[in-house]
Amino acid sequence: MRGVLRGLAVVIEDPQEARAIYKRGFYGKFLLKDKVKLDEVDKLESPLVLALYEALYLAERGILEVYEDDKKIEIEELRKIGRENIKNFDDIYLIYKHFRDLGYIVKSGLKFGALFSVYEKGPGIDHAPMVVVFLEPDRGISATDIARGGRLSHSVRKTFTFATVLKPSNEVALIGFRWAKL
Repeated sequence: MRGVLRGLAVVIEDPQEARAIYKRGFYGKFLLKDKVKLDEVDKLESPLVLALYEALYLAERGILEVYEDDKKIEIEELRKIGRENIKNFDDIYLIYKHFRDLGYIVKSGLKFGALFSVYEKGPGIDHAPMVVVFLEPDRGISATDIARGGRLSHSVRKTFTFATVLKPSNEVALIGFRWAKL
């Protein structure tokens, strides 16, 4: 399948390919559409917009080829674009990949003030039980961070998870705060 680099996003312009990629695991966001359920996908004719980390993940798996001006962008070049333009891109990508490889659906967590929302089944099927906030490597967790996690996990009833990448092993490390009613 073919995607076109547009700024720091990759656009799947062909509607049939856009639908096929979305159905593989809720990748991307349809242009001008919000909260698309699986039973609505086949009716859409919109392009699909992928974040750079989503496009890289799909390209590494041989599902997507990314082009710019009819020139194919190799995987390492795509990674380089991310590194040059997005702070902590490699770590953010490793965290994204970690959850995807475990079988989770990973979407933007912006509406929760987080990096990612992580679903077990997908948006429109279940609610995201977890929001993930990126913690830069070698930065400790402050009391303010813990209070923020507790407040957010309580207000949205989700597990609030800090994610970081341990150096030099590149292992993803997680610590979560779970909402509980006592």
